[in-house]
Amino acid sequence: MDRLQRSLPEGTNLRPAIQKLTSDHVDLLGSFVDGFDSRREFIRWGQRAVILTLGELSGEWVADRAFGGWTSVLVTSPGRERWVDDVEDLQPPGRAADIRRGVVATDLSPARRRSGGSGGRRWSTSATRTTSSNRIRTSSNTRMRPSLTEVHERQRWALERALEGFDSLDALSVWGQRLTEASYAEVPDDLLTRVTVDEAETSRRYLVVNPRDADHGPFFRESFAAEFLLPAFARAARKVAKRAGELAEQETTETTDKRM
Repeated sequence: MDRLQRSLPEGTNLRPAIQKLTSDHVDLLGSFVDGFDSRREFIRWGQRAVILTLGELSGEWVADRAFGGWTSVLVTSPGRERWVDDVEDLQPPGRAADIRRGVVATDLSPARRRSGGSGGRRWSTSATRTTSSNRIRTSSNTRMRPSLTEVHERQRWALERALEGFDSLDALSVWGQRLTEASYAEVPDDLLTRVTVDEAETSRRYLVVNPRDADHGPFFRESFAAEFLLPAFARAARKVAKRAGELAEQETTETTDKRM
């Protein structure tokens, strides 16, 4: 894939933002085909995927594949053996790669297309024909990229903190407040109460790092992130996309009214 990318002819007609988006999408799909060193790396990929597909690839889709036999197909390191009950059930590397390619064709590429693909209207631009000539004037929707970039950075921060664990329940509580911003308030309303009050003992054992953390803490935190964070992050991406689309339509209407 890298060699194919390098062979692509250079051009000047495509805007740099569109070229970057295309490259991001190719890299996203290529990473999936290549597989992941660990379950944690797949979860990180999932957060990036829900952003780049504007939530069309749901967080639930990612979470479902972070558990059980699916993980043994996605992870390519020797650690993938832990995800099957019997080592004989482990897919050979070549077969696992074929399965991942099939997922790209059936799930990932359609989600990418539904999001508008590379340079689709939902992402960046709208074109309007001027009334005085046949020239097409292209106006960029400047709100989309900055808004999505900010959400992506906040989500990545929230995810990394959750995967690393916390020094105390107080730190977990502060993180929970910031999580609301990162998810556009899409996390369950009672999540913070559950992890800091109702299920505080479980949080102290697994979300708060302790000397006995090595065996079960990382697994619990990855599962927590997959189940609760990624679905909320995908919904947040859809919300940003919808808002950007509404603003783009408003700008187009206002521009048309002024010309009239």
